Amino acid sequence: MDNGYGQFCPVALASETLAQRWMPLIVRELCAGATRFSEIRRGVPGIRPTLLKQRLDALARAGIINRTTADGRSSYRLTEAGEELRPVLTAIGGWGQRWARDICEQDLDPGWLIWAMHRRFNVASMPKGRTVIQVIFSDAPLHRRDFWLVHKGGVVDVCLKPPGYETDLLVCTRVRVLAEVWRGLRPLQSAIRGGDIRLTGPSELRRAFPNWLLLSAYANIRRAS
Repeated sequence: MDNGYGQFCPVALASETLAQRWMPLIVRELCAGATRFSEIRRGVPGIRPTLLKQRLDALARAGIINRTTADGRSSYRLTEAGEELRPVLTAIGGWGQRWARDICEQDLDPGWLIWAMHRRFNVASMPKGRTVIQVIFSDAPLHRRDFWLVHKGGVVDVCLKPPGYETDLLVCTRVRVLAEVWRGLRPLQSAIRGGDIRLTGPSELRRAFPNWLLLSAYANIRRAS
């Protein structure tokens, strides 16, 4: 095989598929619940569509995912082999939270941050009915500055354009600030108190916001000294 290592060691054999560029991030998105091509792409925005298709084909050949098609649309779901990768990805993420390099400017993608955040809301603590949270990144380019998170019925959706509903809570901050809060590198409450995150809206929603946002699954892992 062209991508083989010439070894029968299980680590080498697994790496033939899993160590390809973008592959761990694609599996991460599948583990997070993405089933559609467009959903996976939003979680891995840097990959070209043609390469993503190739990577998904490779995962299917390896028995890691099943692909089904209905009404002309494909869905991707983890197989038993794919499900066994969940603790592997969790361990890699935990190691990265503790030991990997610090966040660089080139890592600060506001769209990806909002996409990651929308999966990690404590929807049980949110008001009944519809809640619209507008996030403004003051330091982002104009075309990537405004995002909307719309919660209704236990589901949080991401909107890149005004959703047509009045904003209930406005969150204004810088990309790095919210990224560091999301990663657990700085406390949310102190960022709010210090003015690095400014909340505008009814007082009850401003007080409740820290309880809505669950942060990254790795936020409770302390960085190594």
